[in-house]
Amino acid sequence: MKIEIAESLVYSYLKHSEGCRIVQTNWRTSGKWIVTEYETERARELFQKISNSEYFSGIFKNSSFDQLIKQAEIDVLGINTAEETVYGIDVAFHSAGLNYGSKTETAFRIIKKIFRTIFIMQSYFDENEKFNSYFITPKVNPATKVIIEDLMNKK
Repeated sequence: MKIEIAESLVYSYLKHSEGCRIVQTNWRTSGKWIVTEYETERARELFQKISNSEYFSGIFKNSSFDQLIKQAEIDVLGINTAEETVYGIDVAFHSAGLNYGSKTETAFRIIKKIFRTIFIMQSYFDENEKFNSYFITPKVNPATKVIIEDLMNKK
């Protein structure tokens, strides 16, 4: 089993700083789990809102909501049961800096990961009140960072 140092640090952070009583690395859904329309309603509404937004057009390309959920993997998932808060954190380390193609393509992929994590948390942990999705990386091009920050501030 390979140990990811960043994931281990995030695991400890969620457990000791955010008070998560349940923390798991490499969290994935199971094809055997049944999720009802009621449980996914909030996430589906957000998916539609984002898909129809002029700022995020094409971010999901041709992926449906169900496809996004089936592809689900969250690097570190934490649940603070006392505060009814779920944390989903994706971690990426690229020694030359984060790069998934052009600056815009890189920004869109990161935003897509953040949104997908929110959809997953809202669908599988619907009984909770707060959802926090983070994408962390130690090195990103400043121009890409500006695009990401601008997109995250859009409504």
